[in-house]
Amino acid sequence: MCCLIFTLSLGSAAWPQQEKSDIGIEKAVAGLEQQIRRAVIKGDTSILEQYLAEDFVGIGPNGIKDDKSHTIQELKDGTVKYSAIDVTEENVRMYENTGIYNGRGNVKMTINGQPLTADVRVTIVWVKQNGQWKRVSFQATPVQPASTGS
Repeated sequence: MCCLIFTLSLGSAAWPQQEKSDIGIEKAVAGLEQQIRRAVIKGDTSILEQYLAEDFVGIGPNGIKDDKSHTIQELKDGTVKYSAIDVTEENVRMYENTGIYNGRGNVKMTINGQPLTADVRVTIVWVKQNGQWKRVSFQATPVQPASTGS
Protein backbone atom coordinates (compact mmCIF):
# COMPACT_ATOMS: atom_id res chain seq x y z
CA MET A 1 0.00 0.00 0.00
CA CYS A 2 2.83 2.38 0.89
CA CYS A 3 4.54 1.70 -2.46
CA LEU A 4 1.29 2.32 -4.31
CA ILE A 5 0.78 5.70 -2.63
CA PHE A 6 4.43 6.64 -3.29
CA THR A 7 4.11 5.61 -6.94
CA LEU A 8 0.87 7.56 -7.35
CA SER A 9 2.38 10.64 -5.72
CA LEU A 10 5.39 10.47 -8.06
CA GLY A 11 3.09 10.10 -11.04
CA SER A 12 0.92 13.05 -10.07
CA ALA A 13 3.99 15.18 -9.36
CA ALA A 14 5.19 14.48 -12.91
CA TRP A 15 1.88 15.45 -14.55
CA PRO A 16 2.43 19.23 -14.42
CA GLN A 17 5.92 18.74 -15.89
CA GLN A 18 4.50 16.51 -18.67
CA GLU A 19 1.85 19.14 -19.38
CA LYS A 20 4.53 21.84 -19.68
CA SER A 21 6.57 19.58 -21.96
CA ASP A 22 3.54 18.93 -24.21
CA ILE A 23 2.84 22.67 -24.45
CA GLY A 24 6.41 23.25 -25.61
CA ILE A 25 6.13 20.49 -28.21
CA GLU A 26 2.73 21.81 -29.36
CA LYS A 27 4.31 25.22 -29.92
CA ALA A 28 7.21 23.60 -31.78
CA VAL A 29 4.84 21.76 -34.14
CA ALA A 30 2.82 24.96 -34.72
CA GLY A 31 6.14 26.72 -35.39
CA LEU A 32 7.11 24.10 -37.98
CA GLU A 33 3.80 24.69 -39.73
CA GLN A 34 4.45 28.44 -39.75
CA GLN A 35 7.92 27.85 -41.24
CA ILE A 36 6.43 25.66 -43.97
CA ARG A 37 3.79 28.28 -44.81
CA ARG A 38 6.41 31.02 -45.12
CA ALA A 39 8.68 28.84 -47.26
CA VAL A 40 6.03 27.65 -49.72
CA ILE A 41 4.82 31.23 -50.25
CA LYS A 42 8.41 32.03 -51.29
CA GLY A 43 8.51 28.91 -53.47
CA ASP A 44 11.27 27.45 -51.26
CA THR A 45 11.03 23.65 -51.23
CA SER A 46 14.06 22.96 -49.01
CA ILE A 47 11.91 22.89 -45.86
CA LEU A 48 9.58 20.34 -47.47
CA GLU A 49 12.56 18.21 -48.45
CA GLN A 50 13.67 18.32 -44.82
CA TYR A 51 10.36 17.84 -43.00
CA LEU A 52 8.13 15.72 -45.25
CA ALA A 53 8.43 12.03 -44.39
CA GLU A 54 9.51 9.72 -47.20
CA ASP A 55 6.04 8.10 -47.09
CA PHE A 56 4.20 11.46 -46.85
CA VAL A 57 0.61 11.52 -48.13
CA GLY A 58 -1.06 14.81 -48.98
CA ILE A 59 -4.69 15.16 -49.98
CA GLY A 60 -5.76 18.50 -51.38
CA PRO A 61 -9.20 20.10 -51.21
CA ASN A 62 -9.97 18.51 -54.59
CA GLY A 63 -9.44 15.02 -53.15
CA ILE A 64 -6.29 14.36 -55.18
CA LYS A 65 -3.58 12.40 -53.37
CA ASP A 66 0.09 13.43 -53.64
CA ASP A 67 3.35 12.04 -52.33
CA LYS A 68 6.49 13.82 -51.17
CA SER A 69 8.27 14.02 -54.54
CA HIS A 70 5.19 15.21 -56.45
CA THR A 71 4.33 17.83 -53.82
CA ILE A 72 7.86 19.24 -53.99
CA GLN A 73 8.04 19.05 -57.80
CA GLU A 74 4.79 21.02 -58.25
CA LEU A 75 6.25 23.89 -56.20
CA LYS A 76 9.63 23.71 -57.95
CA ASP A 77 8.19 23.83 -61.47
CA GLY A 78 5.56 26.46 -60.63
CA THR A 79 2.54 24.24 -61.20
CA VAL A 80 1.45 25.32 -57.72
CA LYS A 81 2.23 28.81 -56.42
CA TYR A 82 1.05 30.18 -53.08
CA SER A 83 0.64 33.92 -52.64
CA ALA A 84 -0.95 33.89 -49.16
CA ILE A 85 -1.89 31.46 -46.40
CA ASP A 86 -3.69 33.33 -43.62
CA VAL A 87 -4.37 31.13 -40.60
CA THR A 88 -7.58 31.94 -38.73
CA GLU A 89 -7.62 28.96 -36.31
CA GLU A 90 -5.04 26.45 -35.14
CA ASN A 91 -4.80 23.76 -32.50
CA VAL A 92 -2.14 21.13 -31.81
CA ARG A 93 -2.72 18.01 -29.74
CA MET A 94 0.08 15.69 -28.69
CA TYR A 95 -0.02 11.91 -28.34
CA GLU A 96 3.45 10.73 -27.33
CA ASN A 97 5.55 11.04 -30.53
CA THR A 98 2.61 12.21 -32.65
CA GLY A 99 1.26 15.73 -33.09
CA ILE A 100 -2.10 16.42 -34.71
CA TYR A 101 -2.39 19.94 -36.14
CA ASN A 102 -5.92 21.16 -36.94
CA GLY A 103 -6.27 24.55 -38.53
CA ARG A 104 -8.34 26.79 -40.70
CA GLY A 105 -7.13 29.38 -43.12
CA ASN A 106 -7.66 31.39 -46.26
CA VAL A 107 -5.38 30.32 -49.08
CA LYS A 108 -4.58 32.28 -52.24
CA MET A 109 -2.72 30.35 -54.90
CA THR A 110 -2.52 29.42 -58.56
CA ILE A 111 -2.64 25.91 -59.95
CA ASN A 112 -1.53 25.59 -63.57
CA GLY A 113 -1.81 29.37 -63.82
CA GLN A 114 -5.44 29.42 -62.66
CA PRO A 115 -6.08 31.54 -59.54
CA LEU A 116 -7.73 29.85 -56.61
CA THR A 117 -8.88 31.30 -53.31
CA ALA A 118 -10.22 28.95 -50.67
CA ASP A 119 -11.26 28.83 -47.04
CA VAL A 120 -10.01 25.43 -45.86
CA ARG A 121 -9.68 23.32 -42.75
CA VAL A 122 -6.59 21.14 -42.50
CA THR A 123 -5.53 18.13 -40.53
CA ILE A 124 -1.79 17.59 -40.48
CA VAL A 125 -0.05 14.71 -38.73
CA TRP A 126 3.51 15.05 -37.42
CA VAL A 127 5.49 12.08 -36.08
CA LYS A 128 8.86 12.14 -34.37
CA GLN A 129 11.08 9.76 -36.36
CA ASN A 130 14.72 9.16 -35.36
CA GLY A 131 14.63 12.27 -33.16
CA GLN A 132 13.26 14.60 -35.85
CA TRP A 133 9.69 15.77 -36.46
CA LYS A 134 8.31 14.72 -39.85
CA ARG A 135 5.06 15.70 -41.52
CA VAL A 136 3.52 12.36 -42.52
CA SER A 137 0.01 13.36 -43.59
CA PHE A 138 -1.86 16.44 -44.77
CA GLN A 139 -5.50 16.81 -45.73
CA ALA A 140 -7.34 20.01 -46.66
CA THR A 141 -11.11 20.29 -46.83
CA PRO A 142 -13.01 23.29 -48.20
CA VAL A 143 -15.19 25.04 -45.63
CA GLN A 144 -18.79 25.13 -46.76
CA PRO A 145 -20.86 28.28 -46.38
CA ALA A 146 -23.09 28.30 -43.30
CA SER A 147 -26.60 27.03 -43.85
CA THR A 148 -29.29 29.72 -43.79
CA GLY A 149 -31.74 27.29 -42.21
CA SER A 150 -34.39 27.72 -44.90
